[in-house]
Amino acid sequence: MTIILIVLCNVILLVTGQTMWKYALNRHPLRSTGDILPLLSDPIMLGGCLLFAVATIVWFYALSRYDLSRIYPLQSMAYVLGALSGILLFKETMTVVQWSGVFLIVAGAALVAKP
Repeated sequence: MTIILIVLCNVILLVTGQTMWKYALNRHPLRSTGDILPLLSDPIMLGGCLLFAVATIVWFYALSRYDLSRIYPLQSMAYVLGALSGILLFKETMTVVQWSGVFLIVAGAALVAKP
């Protein structure tokens, strides 16, 4: 169970950081190289970078303690949480085929998590 909680923590940090990046990019779209500095100085973008860095440290910890073949597939849950974030926070839509893919990801992660 500990392995799942550690990877879940990593996934939540990754998805939250990516979601913050998306929010910052919506506020500061990249249309030219001159748009990079305002984007990189946005506190939301910087916060997302910080969360991504913390997620990397958590991932290092997980890699040092568990089999890569077991924990790496669990990171696929980031795709699921990312899709849900897009729907809930950015009002994106998904097709039935996309939802089927999400279901397959969850099923696969559940199989990998089994001892």
